[in-house]
Amino acid sequence: MPLTNTSTRFGTISRFLHWSVALLVLYQYVGANVMTRLGREGRLFGMNGDFFYDWHKSIGLVLLALVIIRLLWRKLVALPEWHGSFNDTDKRISHRLETWLYWLLLLLPVTGYLFVMAGGYGVRLFGLYDLPNPIGKQPSWSWVVWSLHILFAYLALVVMAWHVGTLLRHRAAGNGDVLHRMLPFR
Repeated sequence: MPLTNTSTRFGTISRFLHWSVALLVLYQYVGANVMTRLGREGRLFGMNGDFFYDWHKSIGLVLLALVIIRLLWRKLVALPEWHGSFNDTDKRISHRLETWLYWLLLLLPVTGYLFVMAGGYGVRLFGLYDLPNPIGKQPSWSWVVWSLHILFAYLALVVMAWHVGTLLRHRAAGNGDVLHRMLPFR
């Protein structure tokens, strides 16, 4: 399997970045639900709420880095040509959804970071190292960036569902090789 994209298929690096981001985003949604329901004092699998908060914030920063790398890679390496089953409307919608998704995947960690810094919660990177707070505690606007973070999370769910739905629609129409262009092990 080639490292870079071909005219008909995504390369190993593109697929690695895509699926790494997808799995980490899934982790973030599960982790966010666990940490908010557990609270800071509760325990799950022997880990307290602080553990889940630290990891949610840390993975958010990893995701930000991966999305930036993915965007740079996308600019450096030509994409495969559109699948033949995509009409002009499919192409236009897919391009807009992808643009929205990239924006949301950038805005989610940024608003999360701004919230925890402005709220004075800070980031303890993977529970090991406290990151400096470059903005200081700003309680007057921490709720604004928290609200944006939540809004962007729900918008990202809608966009991701539409993305997956488009692939499933093409698969149901007998165009299964649309999905195979990005599957990690085919």
